[in-house]
Amino acid sequence: MTKKITLLALFLTTTLSFSQATLEHSYAINQDEGGDQSYFFNTETASYHYTFDTSNVLKIYTETHSVYKTVNLPVDTGYIINNMYLFTDKLFNSDNLIEFLLVTRSPTGTHKMTLVNENGVVLQQFGDKQDALIVKTLSNNYKLITQKAFYESDIYTTTKDVYSLTGTLSVNQTNKLSKASVAYPNPVKDILSITNPSDKTENSSLKVYAVSGKLVLQKNISNDAQDFIKLDVSGLQPGVYIYKINEVSNKFIKE
Repeated sequence: MTKKITLLALFLTTTLSFSQATLEHSYAINQDEGGDQSYFFNTETASYHYTFDTSNVLKIYTETHSVYKTVNLPVDTGYIINNMYLFTDKLFNSDNLIEFLLVTRSPTGTHKMTLVNENGVVLQQFGDKQDALIVKTLSNNYKLITQKAFYESDIYTTTKDVYSLTGTLSVNQTNKLSKASVAYPNPVKDILSITNPSDKTENSSLKVYAVSGKLVLQKNISNDAQDFIKLDVSGLQPGVYIYKINEVSNKFIKE
């Protein structure tokens, strides 16, 4: 018996010595809330990490963790960063600069969505929208969908704008964005709408976790689920939560 235990320990030690993860770099982020959970994106030719903080400064790093760009974000006085979406280099135009959607929020819950490039230049305003996603049509064109959800006279209302885009995405970018998921309204009081990134031919599960890691909600998604999943979060305590559908996850804030 002792020999078997010794051999097993030797096997585990040998296996672990060839399967350890090597820490490359650590990032300290002074951040209130929101943000793309991955903090990573690909362009046509390179991969980047990014961080942003409460001073409204975005830092973009190369794959080897050197600073590529420091961007002073155009955040209006009294607003905070709610999220950033769709870091790409060829989707919105052909100048090869990195562009992204910046969503900010006021204390009263008013949102502003802005298209910004890596030099901090505002390229376009999209009004008071909260969330955005990219879809690719069967004719291989890309469209930007911006959305806002709100309560008015006890009626839950969603407004949506659709924009045609002249740019393209690489295969890597297309695969990443096709698996993206957003939730709105964010912050939310009662009903959360979540874009469904799962393969609708298979059953899957939506799980909601507190930031402590505790599972607080779970909902089965049938194989005939719609593009948007409605989730009642009225029973949750105010705070930041993480939802996960298969391997895709994102954050939302419960008011």
